[in-house]
Amino acid sequence: MLSNFMKRAVSGLLFVVILTACIFVHPLCFFALFLVINVLGILEFARLAERLQVRMNRPMCLVSGVLLFAASFLHNYWGYEHGYLFFMAAVLALAIWELYRKDAHAFQNLAFSYYVLAYFTLPFALLVYFPYMCNGTWQPDIIFYPFLLMWLNDTFAYLVGTQFGKHKLFPRISPKKSWEGTIGGGIMSIAAGLFLAPYIDGITVVDAGVIAGIVVVFGNFGDLIESMFKRCIEVKDSGHIMPGHGGMLDRFDSILLALPAIFVYLSFSCGWF
Repeated sequence: MLSNFMKRAVSGLLFVVILTACIFVHPLCFFALFLVINVLGILEFARLAERLQVRMNRPMCLVSGVLLFAASFLHNYWGYEHGYLFFMAAVLALAIWELYRKDAHAFQNLAFSYYVLAYFTLPFALLVYFPYMCNGTWQPDIIFYPFLLMWLNDTFAYLVGTQFGKHKLFPRISPKKSWEGTIGGGIMSIAAGLFLAPYIDGITVVDAGVIAGIVVVFGNFGDLIESMFKRCIEVKDSGHIMPGHGGMLDRFDSILLALPAIFVYLSFSCGWF
């Protein structure tokens, strides 16, 4: 038990250090890291899908995912607006290619391919827009903010849940999650979000509270949805790239639904709509 805890703590700390450094050092470091995360996440999802006899077109999924994330970064950081045209061409090619693969589960292959782009790649593509929505320039604080809230929520949900958890949150999908842990993690995340609000340029205290609430609510739903997927294919972890934490999907499940929801909120809050 101690060994597993230490393994989880060390790999988790290393992950946090790398992610934080790449976000704050330079935008290109952020781009490179999340491009790698995107590729690993798509490959991991494709491998899991094979357990359901689904054979995704991995090369075209990777090309589409890379183009989507690259288009978002190029649009925001350099003002290049035509990257999305290449992504759209890749998405069309993905569908046409499936016609010639002669697979018995062709439509399922295509559905899973489009799903992973929407589920895993799109949230990080939207994340790139956050600083430009708030104050028009690259700002690592607002990029880092949702991840910090997610880590606090997950950490305190685990600590409170293991000590005081008695009432199951969603036993059919995730037997270890409790209401006590969920509430404890949520309170800590929202409190930290409000405390940090004055230090994040471009958002108000109200924005900070809403974003923290979104991370808590949608983060828990994201965790449950990924658990549902793993339960359907009967695996414990989505991968083994991070000792004690599983794979890319395991590590980012809590943020994948939260980022699009934050994007929608900021779109209205910052006057995009």
